[in-house]
Amino acid sequence: MNKFKDKKILSLLKKSPEEGISLALDTYGGSVKTICKNILYDCSSEDIEEAISDTFLKLWKNVDKFKKEKGTNLKSYIYAIARNTSLDKRRQLKNNNLILPLEEDSLGLSINMEDYYTKKINNSLIRKTINNMEEPDKSIFILRYFYFEKIKDISKRLDLTPKKVENCLYRGKEKLKKSLIEGGIIYE
Repeated sequence: MNKFKDKKILSLLKKSPEEGISLALDTYGGSVKTICKNILYDCSSEDIEEAISDTFLKLWKNVDKFKKEKGTNLKSYIYAIARNTSLDKRRQLKNNNLILPLEEDSLGLSINMEDYYTKKINNSLIRKTINNMEEPDKSIFILRYFYFEKIKDISKRLDLTPKKVENCLYRGKEKLKKSLIEGGIIYE
């Protein structure tokens, strides 16, 4: 999205929160709704709407924590809030059927993740590995593990067979596992 619009949203959130939230909703509301729906796919529409509302409320409350000089853009910041808010909502509803497939445990590795530094390094290695993937693997990973899209939806969107998508995900997980092991952070 346009940098000017992002600056305007940030400015309005501080000066006129209602207008700022309204502009943020107009600009990013559709994508936030998609993220919330994909994570809370088996929850009620009220729970999904609550997650969307909470996302923009958290944006307003934490607007001063947004640091654009650190290289984060507003879109990514809002999407991260939506993702975390939806995951918190899922936990709150005590419905632990969602398995986050990109977490270290899904790679078949055992690690003590109590150490914040270790988790931060692992996340950095994961991000770096995904960024170095070639297309369509990179897009498949982003759609599956950030937007929580189903394999059949990814295959339709990218005009691939579901089997091809599954194979890309499998090979990608193997690359991630290797990257984390070579990074010296995790153990098999």
